Amino acid sequence: MFYKISLTTLIMIAFLLSGCDSGDSDRLTEFQINHGIGPVTETIELGEIDLEKAEQGRQIFNTYCVACHQLDAVITAPRLRNVANRREPEFILNYILNPIEMSQRHPAGQEMSNSYPGVKAELGISESQSYLILEFLRAANANEM
Repeated sequence: MFYKISLTTLIMIAFLLSGCDSGDSDRLTEFQINHGIGPVTETIELGEIDLEKAEQGRQIFNTYCVACHQLDAVITAPRLRNVANRREPEFILNYILNPIEMSQRHPAGQEMSNSYPGVKAELGISESQSYLILEFLRAANANEM
């Protein structure tokens, strides 16, 4: 049995099929590869370590992060001593602010997720709080905390 399909119907089917996900949406930009996936989309310039902000960051870290992360020990997630020497600040901020997507889509995040299969959760940390945590990690890396 043959069906007559109008040219308009064929064009509509082709248009709908071309909109299907071809995997391109999973491709990361060069910035995302180097700096992570999240709200921080431009490189940032960091000045000298601000110990007052670092202390605020330590308090936030102790509230939200310490259950899984330690500076010098592995609990369920990687130790964070010297992370600011190994990763770009944008990467750290994006991981703090977007841990689930980072662990699912970013190659380094996927590797860490496989090595540390603990729960990744959106903790509701604000962008300003994430900068304070970063300052704490920078100070800890410099052995100033």
